[in-house]
Amino acid sequence: MSDITKPKQKSWTKVADGIYRHSNGTLYERPWIQGKRTFRSLETENLKHAKEELHRRRSGYKHESKETTMTVGEVLRRYKTDRYPDKSKDHRPPLMAALEATNVEMLLQWWEKIPVDDVTPATCDKYFEWRKAKVKKGSTGKRTVDLDLNTLTNALSWAQRCELIKFHPLPKRPRYVKTSTIQHCREFMPSDADELHHIAQIFLWGKKPKSQPLAWQMLVEAMTGIRTEEALGLEWDAKPNEPGYISPDGKSLCIRRSKGQQNVNPFCEIHEGLRETIVAYKLWRSKLQTPCGPKWFNVSKDALSHALFKKRKEIGRKITSHGMRAFFVLVRRSHGISDSQIAYELGHTTGGSTVESVYGGVPPHWLTGGGPKLSWVPAGARAWEQETQGTTNKDSKSAT
Repeated sequence: MSDITKPKQKSWTKVADGIYRHSNGTLYERPWIQGKRTFRSLETENLKHAKEELHRRRSGYKHESKETTMTVGEVLRRYKTDRYPDKSKDHRPPLMAALEATNVEMLLQWWEKIPVDDVTPATCDKYFEWRKAKVKKGSTGKRTVDLDLNTLTNALSWAQRCELIKFHPLPKRPRYVKTSTIQHCREFMPSDADELHHIAQIFLWGKKPKSQPLAWQMLVEAMTGIRTEEALGLEWDAKPNEPGYISPDGKSLCIRRSKGQQNVNPFCEIHEGLRETIVAYKLWRSKLQTPCGPKWFNVSKDALSHALFKKRKEIGRKITSHGMRAFFVLVRRSHGISDSQIAYELGHTTGGSTVESVYGGVPPHWLTGGGPKLSWVPAGARAWEQETQGTTNKDSKSAT
């Protein structure tokens, strides 16, 4: 009896006369080349654009459109001139715009004179070889190149919107970091309140007083889910609707969301754990011998991230600043709160899909109220109640 093999899954689907869609989404034609029929990319996933391109090729028309002379450098400079607009044609938030600006300057060094018509995945590979030689020692450069190329595709998409080019040359750009190797922030969060306060103790009672404010920043981020940029915007003398303002009933903290999410939810709930932390932080500040200023946290935006990295051996593993946001999600989920509600509390506009994709799933019984109901506070002493490093409060006079 002959072996029976399963039919192979079809990679091509005919979608129009002479046009076929590959399983990756790209559209192709089927020309005869040197006596053999083969597939040739139409360089788009849009059927209308594919029909136009196929007609151009069959008619032998050599159009002299802008795209035949437009260079990637011109595309990048137009994107820069228009202040890095997003898909909605709005300007990106300051932090995101700054990242795009940095990437554009790097891209211009290599892509400046390359015609848009010559941009292919192979061109990206050549850029990767050039770019990885400029990254920090010990890095593969893959993540860096992915971020650069993300800016490049944003610029090309904007050029297409502005009708500088007709077709996007990179509808499916190469990605150099495998999805399976990406580590999410939930892997670098405290596992519970005990570990959170243990890390805070290391900063509060360590040998470097300047690290002490970072303990409070970390605790506030973990108990609110706010980003570092949002935490650094808090001020003690804030007026209503200003970041740092606490509502008269003491139940809400006003913040200014980053990434253009200010209008989603400009408040955080002051639950018991956060209230306890704020009271302790105010008391700690009142004992300092030097003025602290109006800011809750008078530190640089990368200070907490760098400090956590340097203390990874003392902590026992890698913990990140963004891991505090993941801790907030973990605690809320453990109480059976839905992802859509958590998304609203974080300021997301995706209704919960981002929470699920970024922070992963949870055991099914958590969704029906059967979760562990994790606490915001440790079972033992709070971080500010116990010395662990053998130093005294005298060191705190130069903490800020």
